[in-house]
Amino acid sequence: MKKNVIKIVTALLTLSMLTACSSKTTSEVKTLNENVLKLETKITELENENTSLKADITALTEERDNFKAQLGIENVETPVEPVVEPAADEETLPVFGADNNHQRIKVSSITVKTDEPLLNKMEFLGAELGVKFFGGLTMEAKEIKTVSGKKVLVMNLIEGSGTVGEKSWVYDYFQGSTGGLMTTIALSETFLQKEYSGTWIDGVQFLLDGEKIDFEHVEGLSEIIFR
Repeated sequence: MKKNVIKIVTALLTLSMLTACSSKTTSEVKTLNENVLKLETKITELENENTSLKADITALTEERDNFKAQLGIENVETPVEPVVEPAADEETLPVFGADNNHQRIKVSSITVKTDEPLLNKMEFLGAELGVKFFGGLTMEAKEIKTVSGKKVLVMNLIEGSGTVGEKSWVYDYFQGSTGGLMTTIALSETFLQKEYSGTWIDGVQFLLDGEKIDFEHVEGLSEIIFR
């Protein structure tokens, strides 16, 4: 009898342990299933967001292409200006400007006949400089005179009206210490051509409408500037 009781108790304990293990396994499986469902939901959300982003990218790309087509720049490459070498009887002369740091910069160049009269070369340089650096203002190469045995160019700057909307030497290029110095550098460097090794002038004198230039920020233009 006692042996039967022991067997019964042992069987009950074993059954209890198995039930506990089975319950624990069921709980873990439930948790895992819940986690899987959460991940699947997140994946679905991300896939929907990705689809929406792809649609936005497609719409923006089409809008960009439409704008480019309207501007006429679709598949248009920036043209590269060919480098044209001067002929044997020609020479190229640089035209200079200046930056805000008062450094000389090349803004253009002209090509002229090597045997072109010197005064004509000065006239061509002045025309190009006026267009490329001085907003279209004009200047005139009046003469090359001799001063103490040196060849001096007389360059006359022709004033604009000075009214709103039009360029003026006085109001646009003689004002402020920086602007005045930039003007002085551009004018003097262009006409003196310090690196030129051929026959050239020794100095340049600038006038404004035939009169001596006497303004605070362009003091350098009031006297002859020598090479």
